[in-house]
Amino acid sequence: MEIGGELDVGTAEAAFRYVKIIINRHHGPVVVSVAAVQFCDVPGLGALVRMANYAEQADCPFLVTSPSPMLTKLMRITGLDRKFLPASPRGQPPSN
Repeated sequence: MEIGGELDVGTAEAAFRYVKIIINRHHGPVVVSVAAVQFCDVPGLGALVRMANYAEQADCPFLVTSPSPMLTKLMRITGLDRKFLPASPRGQPPSN
């Protein structure tokens, strides 16, 4: 599935509800591409965390893929890179 546009205070709750429905119906790995996210604020990041936590409670693997450089930077600043981005070899930046 793909999330695009703005993931912010105005859209975060709707995005979370949508992904929650997918998790409840799918019962398998949920892969969310954020390649088309043009803007993300703190509530948007919070929605991604809520999605991942909900998936974990449902015993459903959850993966965020293709973050933009801006979103990758936000994840690094907040420490969410450890939750959402694949580990990279020591000294190498993660690839997108």
